[in-house]
Amino acid sequence: MDIKRWLVMSSIVVLMMVAVAGAAEDLRGADKILCAAVQATYCDTSGDCEIGMPWRWNIPEFVEFHLDDEIITTTKAAERPRSTKIRTLEREGGEIYLQGVENGRAFSFVIDEVSGVASIAIAADEMTISIFAACTPMPDAGSGEER
Repeated sequence: MDIKRWLVMSSIVVLMMVAVAGAAEDLRGADKILCAAVQATYCDTSGDCEIGMPWRWNIPEFVEFHLDDEIITTTKAAERPRSTKIRTLEREGGEIYLQGVENGRAFSFVIDEVSGVASIAIAADEMTISIFAACTPMPDAGSGEER
């Protein structure tokens, strides 16, 4: 990759991260969280990496985290509904750590509870995808709580 292209791509990533930080919210104490994927980087064993929109690699635009049930799901409006079990869940030092394995892929999320910014890694045979997302607490559907 030439220096000019690298500078342009780096600038885009920085601008996207600023947008993510501005859009995310405080998650302290939230057990239901909605995250929107903002930017993804796909790499394979050839050493080539591409930056693009997450859905380009079949990553859902939105995912719901039900921490109390240890489940990650797509939203009801998702074109392709999915759900997976969280195998490891820890809250420590203002971060939420989630990990799991499904369909030959390992995934790991680190979500900052104060900013709501998520850093996500997915690894499979001969490929990785890293994703940045903005997260917000979901109101409890039965509580009548409004946002």
